[in-house]
Amino acid sequence: MLTLLGLGAASFGGLIALDQSTSTGQAPSRRTPPVAAPADNSSAAPGADGILTIYYSKTGANYPDLDLTVGNTARIAEMIRDRVGGDVFEIVPETPYPVNYDETDRMAGQEEAENRFRPVRDALPDVSGYHTVFVGHPIWYGEQPMVVQTFMRDRNLGSATVVPFVTHEGTGFGNTLEVIADFWPDAQVLEGFEERGTQVYRDLDGARRDVNRWLERIGF
Repeated sequence: MLTLLGLGAASFGGLIALDQSTSTGQAPSRRTPPVAAPADNSSAAPGADGILTIYYSKTGANYPDLDLTVGNTARIAEMIRDRVGGDVFEIVPETPYPVNYDETDRMAGQEEAENRFRPVRDALPDVSGYHTVFVGHPIWYGEQPMVVQTFMRDRNLGSATVVPFVTHEGTGFGNTLEVIADFWPDAQVLEGFEERGTQVYRDLDGARRDVNRWLERIGF
């Protein structure tokens, strides 16, 4: 059964940031995404705000030498929800990535190289009623983790407004904006937010100020 999470402390059990600095530095070649599946109308109805925040975040071992109980991308998602309201959906893999950093790095690289979509544990939300969707994730091998791309493949946002936010350790957005254009060519993409995961970890108050300044700049 689908659960739309109102981001409280209990919402952050699932997974933040491997980044391209440990990869080969080569992003996979672009591909033509499959046609998105119809919306799942069995899901909960959108809230009155018409805003949805979707995120994937990794706990456990993270670069560089962090052991996180709450992922850095999850922290940013919480800050966004605190300001803009709306619904929240955490993308959780059906089979979790390994806790060990090197094992996750290796597995993520294989998935990207083979264009292998990782199954999501819970039913995906019906996105048809949302006019604005924030999409957040760490940067893995220069783009969205494949479990995030599973959501992108299976949920067509049409002409909705998409607002990306990412955590990384030096790559910025990488190729994520190109991937968004591949999957959602009709979406209206606003200026996104990017922050180093270590910066979020070390200075939550500073990260919140950065998030609030960004949201104010784009009209939230």
